[in-house]
Amino acid sequence: MFKKSIPVLMYHHVSPVGSELNVTPEHFEDQIKLLRSRGWKTLSGEEFLYAIQQTRIPKKHVLLTFDDGFADNYVYAYPILKKYGMKAILFVTTSMIQDTDIPRANFVPHPHREAWHLATTGKYTEVMCTWNELKEMQDSMVFDIQSHGMTHNIPNLIGEKKYAELREDLYAGKKILENRLTKKVYHHAWPKGIYDSEGVDIAINIGFKVLYTTERGANTAQNLTRIKRLPVKNNGGKWLSSKLKIYSSPFLTSIYLSIRTGV
Repeated sequence: MFKKSIPVLMYHHVSPVGSELNVTPEHFEDQIKLLRSRGWKTLSGEEFLYAIQQTRIPKKHVLLTFDDGFADNYVYAYPILKKYGMKAILFVTTSMIQDTDIPRANFVPHPHREAWHLATTGKYTEVMCTWNELKEMQDSMVFDIQSHGMTHNIPNLIGEKKYAELREDLYAGKKILENRLTKKVYHHAWPKGIYDSEGVDIAINIGFKVLYTTERGANTAQNLTRIKRLPVKNNGGKWLSSKLKIYSSPFLTSIYLSIRTGV
């Protein structure tokens, strides 16, 4: 019998504007509707950790993940997930989250590069979720809020081998989330997918149990510290269905990636 894998999907934006790292609300709803209609179970972080460690990984389990904490996740993705009774993890960078109330009725979505420019120039509330929004999504049990570090400077810290500062960043991001949302945080996604073996050791030592990359591949209990993720394209449910069949099997994933990369 072939082993099973739990596919992990990677999103950044769900928005009506922009093409980079974005899925339109229409395509996103089509993807979520397909998951629901075909009996796929979406997972929280805790459920993912439990399911992937079973002797026989259950069928039709999938983990949806979102990186950074953009406000369009709250405005567009959250209502769709809630409508269909689905779950996801949202990895947030805590230094970009503000403690304020922002009316979103007149929310203006931005393409990724514009949104990132606004975020990195201090205009956080225009493009990033607030603490109140994160708490609402966490309390609804639709989004499981997890760590993306305190800052988005982790790739530079790793590149410059500043491991003491890296530890401070990872630890602070984890503790801030735990204190603000009154929960345990065991999942961390590496910003830009940058990590090394020293960084992995530090993350595990401060209490993270599951670490997420931007690499493609299958997922079993053997790679909890290097979870692979599939970047989701701006396509409908049929595209997603074809990928889930592949990434639910380590065997098929290996063949597919060999053909795709020519290795």
